[in-house]
Amino acid sequence: MSSLPRQRPAVESVGLELNENLEEFTVIWLDARIDTSADCIDTKKHLQSIINYLKTFNDSAKCIDYIKAVKEEKVFLIVSGAYGEKVVPEIENLPQIRVVYVFCQNTEKHKKWASKHRIVQDIFTNKQKLYKQLTEDVRLSDASLLSIAILSPDSKQNQVTDLNQQSVKYLWSQVLVEALLRFPSSKKAKSDMLKECRQQYYDNKREIDIIQEFDKEYCAENAIAWYTRECFLYKIVNKALRTDNIDVIFKFRFFIKDLYEELSKMHATYITSVPSIVYVYRGQYMTMKELTKIKENTQGRISMNTFLSTSTSKQTALDFVQHSTTHSSLAVVLFEIEIDSTLATKPFANIKSKSYHKEENEVLIAMGSTFFIEKVEQDKQGIWNVNLVWSSKEDVELLTYMKKSLGQSTNLETLGSLLIDMGELLKAERYFKLLLEQLPENHPSIGNTYIQMSTIGLNQSNIEKAIEYSEKAEKIFQMSYPMSHPCYGSLYLNMGRIQLLQCDVISARLNLEKAAEIFSKNAPSYDLQLAAVYIQLGNISTICGEQSKMLTELKRGLEIQLKHLPNTHPDIGITYSYLGAAQLTTGLSRDALDSFTKSWEILRKSLSPCHPKYLLTCFTLSQLYDAKKDVDKKNFYLDELFDNLPGMIAQNFGDIELMSLAASMKDGSATNKDIKILETRFKEMATPLERAVLEFRRFTEALEALLKKNDYDSALELINKTLLYWQQKMPSGTIFLAELHYKTAYAYFKKQDLVSALSSINGAIEILPSDFPWFSKYQLLLGDIYRDEGNQKMKLNELDAALVAYTKAVNIYITYIQPPVHQTISNAYSSITKIHVRKHQFDLAKDNLFKARNSLPPNLLNSKHNLYNIERTVAYSIFRNSIKELINALDSDALEGFQKALSTFIQEMSLLSFDIASTHFFIGYLYTNMANNLLAENHFRFALESAIPKHPIRKITKEVSLEIKQQTLNFILADLLMIYSKTFEPEYVPRLHERAIFYCQKYPTALSHVKLATIYLRIGSVYQKAKNDNLAKNYLNDAYAVMPPDSKSIDKSEKPYFLELAEAQFKYADYCMTQSNFQAACPLFQKSLHIYKILIPATDPKIITIYRKLAGIYASRLDIPLAISCLEKVVANPSFNVENYSVAAGGEAVEGVLELVCDDPAFTTI
Repeated sequence: MSSLPRQRPAVESVGLELNENLEEFTVIWLDARIDTSADCIDTKKHLQSIINYLKTFNDSAKCIDYIKAVKEEKVFLIVSGAYGEKVVPEIENLPQIRVVYVFCQNTEKHKKWASKHRIVQDIFTNKQKLYKQLTEDVRLSDASLLSIAILSPDSKQNQVTDLNQQSVKYLWSQVLVEALLRFPSSKKAKSDMLKECRQQYYDNKREIDIIQEFDKEYCAENAIAWYTRECFLYKIVNKALRTDNIDVIFKFRFFIKDLYEELSKMHATYITSVPSIVYVYRGQYMTMKELTKIKENTQGRISMNTFLSTSTSKQTALDFVQHSTTHSSLAVVLFEIEIDSTLATKPFANIKSKSYHKEENEVLIAMGSTFFIEKVEQDKQGIWNVNLVWSSKEDVELLTYMKKSLGQSTNLETLGSLLIDMGELLKAERYFKLLLEQLPENHPSIGNTYIQMSTIGLNQSNIEKAIEYSEKAEKIFQMSYPMSHPCYGSLYLNMGRIQLLQCDVISARLNLEKAAEIFSKNAPSYDLQLAAVYIQLGNISTICGEQSKMLTELKRGLEIQLKHLPNTHPDIGITYSYLGAAQLTTGLSRDALDSFTKSWEILRKSLSPCHPKYLLTCFTLSQLYDAKKDVDKKNFYLDELFDNLPGMIAQNFGDIELMSLAASMKDGSATNKDIKILETRFKEMATPLERAVLEFRRFTEALEALLKKNDYDSALELINKTLLYWQQKMPSGTIFLAELHYKTAYAYFKKQDLVSALSSINGAIEILPSDFPWFSKYQLLLGDIYRDEGNQKMKLNELDAALVAYTKAVNIYITYIQPPVHQTISNAYSSITKIHVRKHQFDLAKDNLFKARNSLPPNLLNSKHNLYNIERTVAYSIFRNSIKELINALDSDALEGFQKALSTFIQEMSLLSFDIASTHFFIGYLYTNMANNLLAENHFRFALESAIPKHPIRKITKEVSLEIKQQTLNFILADLLMIYSKTFEPEYVPRLHERAIFYCQKYPTALSHVKLATIYLRIGSVYQKAKNDNLAKNYLNDAYAVMPPDSKSIDKSEKPYFLELAEAQFKYADYCMTQSNFQAACPLFQKSLHIYKILIPATDPKIITIYRKLAGIYASRLDIPLAISCLEKVVANPSFNVENYSVAAGGEAVEGVLELVCDDPAFTTI
């Protein structure tokens, strides 16, 4: 059974728990016989008159659990003898235990075990003696309470972490108290304070009576009298200031402000009546640990966090502490304080005239005063003398700035903002909610409060909360302010941060740009807000991978902050962490480590060690040192993280499970599973940007390692796993998902799975708008995919499909490669040129060739470049086409037509960088045919002048006569006729024939027999296609006439022509077979067979086919022996496969012969 329930009245409270002890001490009574008897009730009342806060237990386990949970108060434990022997060993080393009293009926029974424990004051059988000892010990303990913060010397600042934390605590406590002192006074503030007091002392009649007296008689002028009176005010105010309990300080701000202002008034008078140097003294009990800390920091500074009572009399101060004590750990200390009244920045005064105790010469010094520790020495009487000198250096640069930024007057909004900066999110949220309750409907300040509430949601990674309050703020602003008002800048900045938390970087950038525009128009008053916008834009650029932009924007914001803020301001520290994240994404690991280290150095001096940003920096540094395999530094930052994680969770999230896990990490009882859960949850507390940068960097490094090894299957497996993870964690439109689709497309592209690559890159492009920075990178990969698709279609001779793909590629390239002069663009145009050449679309080929040349950088345009070969291909194609027109003009009498065609030809050859020497050489020859020797000689001269040193034409011109030159020209022209006779249209065939005959007659050696025969065959094939069988037959006969029938050997250089001749004979013979003209077909097959037997392997299917067809012809004539002879050659050929045998033209006759053969005994062997 626990103590009797305290039936407290319901009160409206901010941050104060119903059973919270507002005083310094707690008395606990543990006894199995505690009941509701009159004796027990009387004992409780006596105990409460000494220490108001009483807890009773009759269960030792519950009692021990309660004691362990006490954080700030000192515990005085009264325990029965039976319980004491069991409980004392478990609690004696707890710092919250001040003293233990054994209360029983038999002293001798418990003396032995009690004497073994120094924490036991004595064994009591008499209540009155117990009350008296308790009263004395409370007085002694009260004298030992001194709330100080030791600010170590600069030389030690980087070496003593706990001292640095005290400096941070001092900094924020000073700002916090300063903010509360600037709150306007109000009757409601007094009413709220007294409500809390009545709640605390509801069953303490003495204190309730004093509270009633205060309510009726208090005025600001007698604040000092009330503070020096032994009552609730002194106890609660000092504890609140000592523990930095913002909720209690806020409740008592009404009285603290009055006390401070009244002391300031007395100070103004006091310093005019005393010397410039004043000495005051204070007697104090201190633990040796506290004293040692002061001693070790001699030459450092010490700050008093509460109002400090001192005396002008050294002896009076000593009298206060010169009493025996059973606690050997408590040292008697005398503070001798030297005050230079001309340098004092905090009020102090002799308050005798207004004190409740008029007989004392008490000098009261305001809270937050700082002193220089001059020396610490122990005298012969064992008293420690600590000499302090008032320090004028109390307001460091950061503190001065922060005080100044509070303004002349503060309110709940200021307090809430300050708590956000301190990382006290849950408390900040309570005060903003209180503010919302107090503000009238549609008040403009409601909008700003909603923005702050949204900020709390952001810092808690609670997107729903952040959005809810942001939308509420927007509605209020729309009713109160024009769109150009700076409040909209704050709204857009907040919305941008929310969208950045969601990784919706598109919307975030738009809102941040709106904020930047508004703040810029209201500069310089909103320079720091503008800096915040630049920093968030830098974070967006970090997500988007815009390397130069991210660093520029972050440094731009940092530059503004450094201009307006002290170098140790936490905002600067946070910006350095963002800069570090940006540098990590660019691979600048060393720079990132430097930036995160700067961030840590600043944040540890300016933020609570429980602040999320500080701990996140510790976590990041631990990861960076882990990557560097520096175990010691990794563990240093992890220890810092886990030591302070419970406090951070309590202040910002209130997650009991996480607090328990974090506490187990601190005391070393956590399992590996606990550690993993805690690390995972801590990562979740970070913003998506902070988390994503580290995770995406690790993924990218792993992916690039696989791509470097051309292990595309493993790369795609990694991408798909990562993609699944990110799709679950982030909205579908985030840049990280777009980048994953891009990387998927790239892996498929390298694997040449173009269909999958195209699908993935389109998925990436759908996420991004066309003006997004990464859009060009995605589009260029799309262009490369189309280019390779064109290459594939070209190999399959699907020219139209290839042209479509190349055209898509080149359109993308010229749009997203700026300026559009790049080899990639030139190559795409070159590919389109090749298609048009193959399709004989020479004008289009020429247009695209010029585009290819114009888009190629000048330094690459030379004879070694592939474009040079493409130009020659186009030039020869157009050259060939131009010959038709030139020959046509040459055959006519219209000199004007020839000149026009020739002019066009020269122009095109020049534009295409064709072999100018050969061009002039050819033109000169044409003029000789027109009997214009003068013009011919001019072109021959141009040919010589434009030819390169080793050009064949130069040699010909120098070594042979004009006749030989003309003959050589005829050789060239004859060869050209050979080349282009393949593609001439039917109307050119007669003239081609005539010229061929003319050349052969005039220059018998100009064309070999096989070349001439080939020309005749080509002419014949033209007529064959035109269904003019008679002319076709005539040209074929001409071919046979010039072809020696008994050729035993063939020159290698003429092999292609012989093969073409054999093919032409075969095709024409096959044609004759379809017309049942076996008589004409037979010699053609024989001549074709003759050439093939010389030029191709005997096992070639072509030879088998000819023998089969000859067998069919012979069978149709009933020339059975010849037919069988041919069939024997077919069957004997190793490449013959009976399963693939099919009846060709004339095959029916062959089958008939085979039937006859089977019936004739003479041929049974076949």
